[in-house]
Amino acid sequence: MEDGASQPGTPAVEILRPELPTGDSRENHIFNTNPVLSLADVFRHITAKAAGIDINHSDPDTLPDGWLQASSSIFKADIDNKYLEPFEYSGHKISVLNLVYALLTYGLQPNILALELLKKTLKSRLVRELMRAYFRMNGKPMNDQDLQLQLKINHTWEDVVNGLFEVVAFRHEMRIWARRYFAGLLVPMVAAKGTPSSNGTATGNRTQAALRELCLKRDGHMTVIGRVWNRFWPKDVVPPPRTELWDYGALKACHIIPQGSPESLNLRELLINFSGDSFIVDMINHTSNALMLTTQFHSSFRRFEWSIEAKLVDESKNDNDNWIYVFRKFNPYLPRALDQHADGEEVFFGGKDGNIPSPNPELLNVYTALAKVANASGAAEAIDLILRDEEEIRERGLTGRTWGKVGQNYLVRQLERLPTE
Repeated sequence: MEDGASQPGTPAVEILRPELPTGDSRENHIFNTNPVLSLADVFRHITAKAAGIDINHSDPDTLPDGWLQASSSIFKADIDNKYLEPFEYSGHKISVLNLVYALLTYGLQPNILALELLKKTLKSRLVRELMRAYFRMNGKPMNDQDLQLQLKINHTWEDVVNGLFEVVAFRHEMRIWARRYFAGLLVPMVAAKGTPSSNGTATGNRTQAALRELCLKRDGHMTVIGRVWNRFWPKDVVPPPRTELWDYGALKACHIIPQGSPESLNLRELLINFSGDSFIVDMINHTSNALMLTTQFHSSFRRFEWSIEAKLVDESKNDNDNWIYVFRKFNPYLPRALDQHADGEEVFFGGKDGNIPSPNPELLNVYTALAKVANASGAAEAIDLILRDEEEIRERGLTGRTWGKVGQNYLVRQLERLPTE
């Protein structure tokens, strides 16, 4: 531990309180017109300024305008940055600043994430001194959840960025934090194969078969997305007339939150931090966590190329009948059947049997938020390249030529998956 470092578990508000003035005096209220910001917005300003990101384009509900039509480089800063170098994962570079900014912009509980990052960086005495020098607390917060900061009138965001990124410990902790969410949350979501119950056991196969039958009844023997009709429909079900908008295929029940989520303690913790709710990892084998998809659709979904987002019709009500589902498109080159859906188009779940639960809105929104983080930060493209390299390993075997591409990251994930397969 660094000389003078805070003790583990010390609240951030107590670490900053001794020398950090509060902004509740009349003089400060009159002369300091800088906005009072949440912790998430403080770190968003810091990373945006360092990465050259236009903070004004960010909206938690959507990716920047023109995302699907333009080169991603328009919205993402260069990976190589003078303030903070990228981290490497399986031979590919990942931008720390872009990932941190995206997590704090699209995460469902950005202040929980920001507080976690703040506590990591405050282990450094120099960082604590700089935070006290640059910011004042708003009012007199009693705990970390109430902590809000205001940039002092005699400092600029350029001062903050230049000062903090000069501290080795600040750069180190931010890099470690970003890498943890990339390797522990985003990569497992994309790399997941199959569904939690398709583990080859008799019980697992029966569970998967039951889940599939329930989802088929719920959605009327078709995929809600892509409108692919179940090739093996029951005789008592009459399929619609075939048109160019319809297709037939083998359907399977695919999970929104994938295999391994409840078993991996690290993934479980990161999911809870990201979403702010522990229930999302406690309902894996349920129709609320399942979509009927083809193998192609599932592969595209798992790579964060599209998602389904739930929106409240009336913000004052949170009951099951008050949600609508919309298609979210994160790749302009989707399979033809998926490409017929416009971004933001409303989709409908539920066939003749209205008693089977539709996909849970919170689960869908967690996955959609992860898709936004992955696409806005450039992580989705990097993960796709990483998994292509790993596919080469599965085909060619682990050799001297392929080891350099994936190294230990691939082997660690394979070991983590053993208990669930």
